[in-house]
Amino acid sequence: MQAYPQTYTVHNLPLVLLSGLGQRDVDTPANIPRLESGTRIATASDVCTGDRASQLLDQFLRQDGSQQAWNATALPGPSAAMKYRMKAIGRTYTLPPRKAAPLPQSPSIEGMSSPQTSQLRSPELHSPLSPLSPSSPIYPDGIFTPLWVAKHQEQVPALLVAFYDLSSEESSSRNEQVQMDINATKTALSRSGFKTKLAVVLMSDQSILRAPELEDRLASVRRATAMDSKSLFFMPPMSSEVEIGTFVQNFFTSLQPFITEYYRDLTKHARRKKGRGGLSASVTSPIEASNHVLSTPSWNVRYEVKQGIFAEFRQEMDVAERHYSAAIEELFHAEGVFEATPGWSPRWDEARLLCDAVALRILRCQLWHGLTTAAAISWVNYKVRMKDLINRRGKGSQTYAWEAWEARWAEIMAQLIRKAALPALQATAKPKLEGPAELSQLQVFANPEKALAATERSPPFHFLHHPGYWLRLAIQSTIARRSVAMAIPEADRRPPSESPASAVAQRAGTYDAYLVPQPHEEYCTDERPSQYHLMETTRLTDEATREFATRGQVRATERLAFDLAYQLSSAGRYMGALERALPLWENCSWRVDDWDDLLRPLLKLVHDSAQQTGDAETHLMTAWELLAASSLPTRGNEAFAEYMDRSSPASENVVVTFRDGERLSPLSVAYAFGSAETSVGEPLECQLTVCFNTAAGTQPLTLSNLAVTLSNGKEIKIAHCGERVCLAEDHTIVHPTKSTETGMLEANLTLSPGWRSTYIFSLILREAEVVRVKQVTLQTGNVGFTLTHILTEPYLLQASCLYVSNSGGIEQEALPYGDSTSIAVLPKPPKLRLVLHGLRKQYYTDEPITLDVELINGEAEAINATAIVSVEEPGKAALTSTWTGQQVAAPQLAVGQIEPAASHKASLSIQAPAEPMASRITVNVRYTLSGETNTPLTKILTLELNFVTPFEARYSFSPLLYADAWPSFLHASSVTADEDAEGIPHRWRLRGILHFSGPESVTILGTRLILAEESEDVIIDLKDASPFDELTLEPGRSTETSFEITTRKFSFDDRRPANVELALVVQWRRDASGEAVMTSLSVPRLTLPSSEPRVLCTIADTVAPDVDMTLHFHVENPSMHFLTFAMTMEASDEFAFSGPKYRTLSAAPLSRVRAEYRLCLPQEEQIDRSATKTEDRRVSPILQVVDSYYNKSLRVHSGGPGVIVDAKGVLSVFLIPKAAAGDG
Repeated sequence: MQAYPQTYTVHNLPLVLLSGLGQRDVDTPANIPRLESGTRIATASDVCTGDRASQLLDQFLRQDGSQQAWNATALPGPSAAMKYRMKAIGRTYTLPPRKAAPLPQSPSIEGMSSPQTSQLRSPELHSPLSPLSPSSPIYPDGIFTPLWVAKHQEQVPALLVAFYDLSSEESSSRNEQVQMDINATKTALSRSGFKTKLAVVLMSDQSILRAPELEDRLASVRRATAMDSKSLFFMPPMSSEVEIGTFVQNFFTSLQPFITEYYRDLTKHARRKKGRGGLSASVTSPIEASNHVLSTPSWNVRYEVKQGIFAEFRQEMDVAERHYSAAIEELFHAEGVFEATPGWSPRWDEARLLCDAVALRILRCQLWHGLTTAAAISWVNYKVRMKDLINRRGKGSQTYAWEAWEARWAEIMAQLIRKAALPALQATAKPKLEGPAELSQLQVFANPEKALAATERSPPFHFLHHPGYWLRLAIQSTIARRSVAMAIPEADRRPPSESPASAVAQRAGTYDAYLVPQPHEEYCTDERPSQYHLMETTRLTDEATREFATRGQVRATERLAFDLAYQLSSAGRYMGALERALPLWENCSWRVDDWDDLLRPLLKLVHDSAQQTGDAETHLMTAWELLAASSLPTRGNEAFAEYMDRSSPASENVVVTFRDGERLSPLSVAYAFGSAETSVGEPLECQLTVCFNTAAGTQPLTLSNLAVTLSNGKEIKIAHCGERVCLAEDHTIVHPTKSTETGMLEANLTLSPGWRSTYIFSLILREAEVVRVKQVTLQTGNVGFTLTHILTEPYLLQASCLYVSNSGGIEQEALPYGDSTSIAVLPKPPKLRLVLHGLRKQYYTDEPITLDVELINGEAEAINATAIVSVEEPGKAALTSTWTGQQVAAPQLAVGQIEPAASHKASLSIQAPAEPMASRITVNVRYTLSGETNTPLTKILTLELNFVTPFEARYSFSPLLYADAWPSFLHASSVTADEDAEGIPHRWRLRGILHFSGPESVTILGTRLILAEESEDVIIDLKDASPFDELTLEPGRSTETSFEITTRKFSFDDRRPANVELALVVQWRRDASGEAVMTSLSVPRLTLPSSEPRVLCTIADTVAPDVDMTLHFHVENPSMHFLTFAMTMEASDEFAFSGPKYRTLSAAPLSRVRAEYRLCLPQEEQIDRSATKTEDRRVSPILQVVDSYYNKSLRVHSGGPGVIVDAKGVLSVFLIPKAAAGDG
């Protein structure tokens, strides 16, 4: 857009002048003429100064939208807060004249003129920029001038804001001066003829609340100036920029309707003038009527453009687009200015300039509303219409001017897209599949509008692409412009002063100079030609590259860089071409993707540029790549080394080194080990195959040497010698020989084009590891250069087969393994055997383990061995293992020397952990043969041990009756002061069932109950189980043990439940000779209620001679409340009872009461018929005990021997014979 007048291309914003806050430098178009006539606005008041005035000016200038993006978001329309073109001026300003000055008239002419002629001359004056004013630059037949746009954008404001200081201490004379200045400004605006809105801001140093007299002064100013509240604003002191910004926002909110109406009135005026049609007969004289004047379509164009610009001022871009489109149609009309004006006329170029500006504004309007597809179509249509016009009415589209216009038109589209900041081309979120985080990427093109996408299928070019694509079109047109310019004949490239007049006249009719230099300036003869074209191409390429690179379009950036380097090279600027091409040559994707059609020209370009600039290293590397691409420019039978000697720009030895796929290589390499595995010390056959891939007519290439480097540091190097062996058509198998002088392998390293040479050699590996090919180095050169290519990537070294020579030639054998560049070197197989003795099927926690490890020497020589034991523990439990018989416990055992066929035994002691776990124990025996002390051998024995708990325990916890009397609540003497615990004692029974499920029987020596954790508020007395003899548990069998526990709270007032942590210790051993093991089994936490009442049932100690028995039901009340219980004994068919069926029992606090029931059982003969054993007979009395107050049923527990409660809570009493009445 730089080629067009700035006022034609810039977006129009309402002009607002700020008077009285000082001046600020603003960008004003340079072609605006200085105003020497017009209305001058001048006031005598001082300029407002100070920090507040500066802050206020900054806030007003923030409303300037000149640098904003050209879209509806950055520049809203009339329905939102608009942006403006802000100008800070002083106290004086000159408005342009609204009417042109009348023409001076000579008295003689007036005397000669007839009355009829004077009547025909119109006294009406027009604008100084109108085609009707003789002083206008477009008089008499011009359509439009950029000065008209500059007049409304830079000179005539829609709003003039005047700022004055209003102090509370000022005299009335100062106030009168402000009034006089306001009235003078109003008078000047009225005299100018423009309908500019005047707004006044009175800035005071105090508010009206603190200085009430200010209100009278404001009222006086309003009355004297006849200004209302929407024109006169009072600004009190404000403490922050936020308040000042709010004031400015409210200021423009009030005045925006007036500004919009100002441009709407101008639109109405233009519409009325358009409605008049052509000029009336009274406008021109008969003499002037004979001159060429504007036609009706031309007047229509003029007023359509005016209405479109005024619509832009109002930010009504849809209205502006309609007027601009109408103007374009009028220009291209069959009777329009293009058809009516000859192509050689300057007015024709002026019409083209206006047409381009209007087309540009149409594109801006469409992009403003997001009509991306419509904008792309409009761009193409206008280009086609303009080309057709130039071919018909102009000087054709084969000129450099047309190529320049095409480049300019494409660049304009790129600039418009940038300025529009389209959301459709901004960053969007990537799919989640592309990465762990949702990154952002810029769009390449905008999708079509919904209306177009739903109705028709658009071609790809109608999808609006990012600016890089349009800049690339501009680059192509600029290159074409250079080509056309270079075709200008030498006679036309001479300056006019050196050419005959006829040649100059012919040149003017041949060449189109629209916005371009003349032919002698476009491509001159005395200077280096086409420098401007290269500069322009470079600038456009840099801009386009940034756009493509920002969006990750690597291939497009590479192509742009190559095209620019090619243009620079063709112009002889080899240094610039090399600077542009080197980064592309080093990092381009064409080499990786095998795009030889693009890579070959690039290599040739870099190669020639390096030769011209003296870059010997680049020249050598590109020659190597050109040899690979079969494009090296050799002469006759010239080999690679001879070509480099002839063409290299260096006088000394050039050394270059590159790796892998950094550069193309004419040599391909395949390496293969003879097998996938080998052992230490065994010879291994390897194959290295090298193939020379280049054109068939190329001379052979001789390598200086080649080397294979392995991952263990070993290097196999083959030097060149002149012998060749085993030739078979296009394949050669070579067995390198070892030189007696250097000790290096030697072979013939001369390679013919398309031939394959396989070098077979052997090596011996001494360490057990995985060996890989680290790199293969190829080197060639002579006195003048040394070139080294290092290959390290496995995919460049992989072999697909092995080559074997026989009588019929060379055959291929498929590889029996996948990776030909790696081999597993196994240790020398050990013949030492490790045997374990005393291993059991199962091991348990806490037990000591002893294993006998026997080392049997199966080697043919004596060995010197060392055994190391290690333990892998997945958990936190510690597992210790040591060798027995050592003074210091250590995992390492020095076995010493073992003769052939002899053995050595060692004992390994392991202490099992206290918790179940799985552990891996490894015995690693390292030894060396007496004859090969430098070759260590290893024998490993791994043992998996699972340690489990030997017993599974189930527990039942129930209350028992405490035999002694409770402390009385009513007698304090019942609790002695010497006792440590004051609480009520409780008695409990803990019964445990031990189940053994091991594979071998064990012997239980005893059990005991211990406290796992001391209690802070309870005294616990544990009574060991009754002693018993050793008990042998077979696999799958169980045994039972029980304990009595007595608990008592320390404090009598402690009513909280207590928790008891216990553990059951079982002492056991495997067999009679085994060592005793102590295993601790945790008991689940026991909760002891202390304040809840409970009912216990016992059998009386004495029984009658018959089978009758007496049951005692003890009701314990450990709480501090008087409780009443309702007791009900249910009748049963099994027995009769003596005692109340229903009764009420009251229990004082901290007391225990008893209720007796005597059971009357049937005769023994009858009982014998129902039971086989007397001790198994039982009855189930059902006694219901209900707490009367809480209405809660209490469960009856067993309080002593002979009474049980099953899992369902049913109480049963055994029929105990007299002899066993007192047993538990």
